Amino acid sequence: MSDGPDAEDPPGDPAQLTAYELWEHTRRAGQRVTAAGERLVAARSARDRVALAPGFLRPVRQLLTLRLVAVARARRRAFPLQVPPAGASGIASLWAEVFWASRARSPDDDSGVLQAADVSIRGLLALEPADLADLDAVRVWWERLEEVEATLDGLDVEAQAAEELHRSVAEEDRQERRGAS
Repeated sequence: MSDGPDAEDPPGDPAQLTAYELWEHTRRAGQRVTAAGERLVAARSARDRVALAPGFLRPVRQLLTLRLVAVARARRRAFPLQVPPAGASGIASLWAEVFWASRARSPDDDSGVLQAADVSIRGLLALEPADLADLDAVRVWWERLEEVEATLDGLDVEAQAAEELHRSVAEEDRQERRGAS
């Protein structure tokens, strides 16, 4: 297995995908992560896990990229820009945009959720196949990925709710103007 593109990779820049294409590629990437993770857990030895690890790490990185493109896109639509948009569609730059924009919206949030996701994303990006030799390490990193996904889900839902609120306020304004004229 190589780290090069394969038939399952989204074409070109994921930021250029339509909403449906992004959803579909994200769904498939999630399926690939699950399948690869199950293969890692089922591997009989540390050596087998190390050999299978690139097939897990590649879709994990693809999934993170796609999820972050979707969350960044939703948050850009829903909230005024408080930080510059990411200049690239790499995981680190997209996460930096989402992280700092979220912190700017809630500077007093001390829940630690964003910080935990930050540590997990950095850790996932730094993983090497040898880091997944131990079955317990595989389980820990898989759980951390699930926690990151839950955080991204929450950020996405927050953006969707804000966007829906903006639409409903705009619709009420239009109706009031029609009634006033």
